[in-house]
Amino acid sequence: MAFAAFRPAIECAVAIKRSLFDHRRTHGFAPQVRIGLHTAPAQRQGASYRGKGVHTTARIAALAEGGEIVASRETVESAPPGITLSAPRPVTLKGLSEPLEVVTLAWR
Repeated sequence: MAFAAFRPAIECAVAIKRSLFDHRRTHGFAPQVRIGLHTAPAQRQGASYRGKGVHTTARIAALAEGGEIVASRETVESAPPGITLSAPRPVTLKGLSEPLEVVTLAWR
């Protein structure tokens, strides 16, 4: 998904995780979904988006374990109240010349 601002993206990611958690608790199963968040320009092409930021976001999502939300640090610096962030950690992502700091969002 793409959002015009970071706050709705964070709120959506947390809502997805909480919904899956509730489903798992009441029905005994829900997929373990990895979510990555990153703020960057992207070019819209039909119903899809393209650009380096899209690839960076996908690589951030790949860092997450099932059930985790991982975000670039700058994306969540102003996270909504009630969201706890892990300490930033530097990661090296394919296609980026410089390390990028990421955090994990505690959504439970």
